Order: sequence, then C-alpha cells, then structure tokens
Amino acid sequence: AQIEGGKHCVLAPSGLAAITLVNMAFLETGDDVLVPDNAYGPNKEQGAWLQRSFGISVRFYDPMIGAGISDLILSNTKLIWTEAPGSVSMEVADVPAICAAAHSKGVLVALDNTWSAGLAFKPFDHGVDISMQALTKYQSGGSDVLMGAVITKDVELNNRLLMAHMRLGFGVG
Repeated sequence: AQIEGGKHCVLAPSGLAAITLVNMAFLETGDDVLVPDNAYGPNKEQGAWLQRSFGISVRFYDPMIGAGISDLILSNTKLIWTEAPGSVSMEVADVPAICAAAHSKGVLVALDNTWSAGLAFKPFDHGVDISMQALTKYQSGGSDVLMGAVITKDVELNNRLLMAHMRLGFGVG
C-alpha cells in the first residue's frame, strides 16, 4: 500500500486472482465493465467468462480514448479497467481523463499497475480508485513468488474487497 500511495492492501494468490478479486467485489449480474483492448490477456479472457457465466457485460475500448470514454459509459457501467502502461503494446492511457469521466458518472476505476510497480506511476495521484499488481513481477523479481495485491485508499472499497476475499477463499501461503 505504501509503494502505491494507498492505505489498504489485500493480498491474493496471483495477479490474476487480484483481478478476479476486484471483479467479484464490484460487479454483479446485469452490470457492465469496460476493459482496455491492450489489457493483460487473462484479464480479457476473464471478461469472456464474466459475460458467459455471470451475465456481466464486458466491452473493450481503445486505451488511448482519454475523456472520450465518457461516450462508452452506460447506466449499468460499474467499473472501468485501465493499465499504465498497457500489458501488450505499452501505451500509456490518459488515466486522469478516464478517471474524471468515470467519476462524473459514479463509476469506479481500477488500474493494473503491474508494469509500473507503483514506482513509475502513482495511481491515486491520478484519480484511480483501485490499483492492483501482480507481485510476481517487479516486487519479487519474477522468480520465486506467485502473489497479487489490491490497493485502495478508501476504507469502504477495502471492506468490499475483504468480503469478496473471504467469499472466494483466497489465501496467500
């Protein structure tokens, strides 16, 4: 939490488990989530699973859309994912513009901050609500730890994450 500039941190068994934790804490049947089309591949696959098995609408967007994301936000959009930089092609989205558009419509923004590791990009300084990292990468040197982290500044968001963490039975060894 300190590295990211947050206050609360929930650990998960992997980076993908951290993504799952966010999705399960904040999405339910009938909701809509926006995911950048340069997202981490398993996050995109999870989107297909959320749609198919849980009735959650998942739409992909151009990560360089900036404030234009406002046009994609529907009345049932609950969460927007972003990455800084993107996992595959390393674009750096206009995160402050995405956050401003999302927050003006009551939508949460989650950031996969694995590539920046909380060092090169401070998510909460740019308006992000939830940041996550695969600690398997930078934090552990990519060799001996399989773990993820979800970081927030807001106690209510953290409480929702803790409840989903318990319900999913996530534990870290």
